[in-house]
Amino acid sequence: MKEALELNYKEIDGILYPEIQISKDKEADEKPLGKYGQMALNYLKENHPNRYSLLLATGKLMPTMHKVNQEAYQKLDLIMEQILMKNPIPSPENTVESFKHREQVKQTAEEIILLEIVYQVR
Repeated sequence: MKEALELNYKEIDGILYPEIQISKDKEADEKPLGKYGQMALNYLKENHPNRYSLLLATGKLMPTMHKVNQEAYQKLDLIMEQILMKNPIPSPENTVESFKHREQVKQTAEEIILLEIVYQVR
């Protein structure tokens, strides 16, 4: 015979929400996931459901996704610096051109980040 699950509930604005913990690290569960972590989570969920389920079952999903997010942002800054050193802003006094150039550099760096970090099976 199955035992009934005993859940604790937290009341917010008159609504009871179950206190469910995804991983063994409560802090990782409550901390919001950044852009690249969320992208990695969605990629894993859609393209590698078995790996997603394994990480979820072992409690390593959210800590892994936070690590991916942090790694992606660090590498993004590094790649942008490298690209700007090789291809500096042509006219720094022109704000519009500087912005366009930086956005182009960021898009290039993001493509690299997506391929090298985000779309990797963890």
